[in-house]
Amino acid sequence: MKKLARIWERIMGITMNINPAFNIFSLVVLSSTRGKRLKNADWDKVNLFFWAGLFISGIISIIGAYSVSKAIPSFFIPFVFIWFYIMGKYFIDNPVVFIKDMVKGTTILAFITILAHYFSWKVVYKGVELINGNGRAYILGIGDNGLGVIIQAGIIGALGFLIIEKTKKKKGLYLLFLILNLIALIISSSRGAMVGTAAGGFILAVFMSWKVIGVLTSLVAVALFTNNSFYRRALSIFSLQDRSNYMRLKVYEGALLMVKDNFFFGVGPGNFHTAYPNYKVPGEKIDAMTPHNNYLNIITGWGIIGGIFFFGWIFYRIFKNAWKVQSKYKKVIIAVLIGFWVHVIFNDLATVYSGVLLGLLDNENLQNEEVVVKQKES
Repeated sequence: MKKLARIWERIMGITMNINPAFNIFSLVVLSSTRGKRLKNADWDKVNLFFWAGLFISGIISIIGAYSVSKAIPSFFIPFVFIWFYIMGKYFIDNPVVFIKDMVKGTTILAFITILAHYFSWKVVYKGVELINGNGRAYILGIGDNGLGVIIQAGIIGALGFLIIEKTKKKKGLYLLFLILNLIALIISSSRGAMVGTAAGGFILAVFMSWKVIGVLTSLVAVALFTNNSFYRRALSIFSLQDRSNYMRLKVYEGALLMVKDNFFFGVGPGNFHTAYPNYKVPGEKIDAMTPHNNYLNIITGWGIIGGIFFFGWIFYRIFKNAWKVQSKYKKVIIAVLIGFWVHVIFNDLATVYSGVLLGLLDNENLQNEEVVVKQKES
């Protein structure tokens, strides 16, 4: 079982960002092979406080939900995220290798995206579309903004390791990874991912080296002047004349009205679409399934109380680790996480890596493994 767990840890690192189905297998295998560790785990009292508060506020939100049948399954979603955090903290034995594997796996997805786009691949199996390289691309169950939020982790991670690595060979490898992921990001045309990547790159510059800005700016400049569609897409990020931006602002306006009327405990987890018709901006015909914003998605459903417990816990963990951070690998993780949480201001998206990497920040093996890496380099 120990050998299986070691092998599957590597598999999870590589496949985590390739396809959601792989994460189901990883959850089952690592939870079953390493779940016993939780019996003797040193549980953080702050974590338990936030989780208990989230649970209690969620139950109250369900009781007052527009539709209890929709609220009950949605109630478990934040706790799945918490479980991935637990996996990252307690079940990963080699965090540095895991992060590197994540960047490699994301690059594999990027390479498939590039091939699918330029050769116009379309793969359908028994009526299910697996790959469509046309437009913004749909690759193995991941498309447009969903693809962008995955690829941005590869860009930020590759940038970080480009600075960390010492040899020209390894630097060249991560530069290649960076370029491939950047091309895939351009194909996805995800403006949220562009902003998220910029935020993550800025964090790397502050934490590690301002050279990051030069590298990223140079590559983006080449892309802007050689790809007209990317240029137009980037220019439209903050344009109010853009239809999708206009739509988001109107949905945000309706969502804020929803929060105002259901301030403390929300309309019930997963009940945004049910409640939204009552809060549409007058004259607006948008039928919004979600608020296109992770923060509003939770706060409209769980209320401000649930939002404080959930997001308060997440940012407490990030900023606690960011304060006087010395570990270069933690710096990369924090940059990837900040990039994700900036992106989801514009889209409501969920990724496994955002939970697992949060757990890795608190993984005791991360600091120990960094010492081993330094000894090997010296």
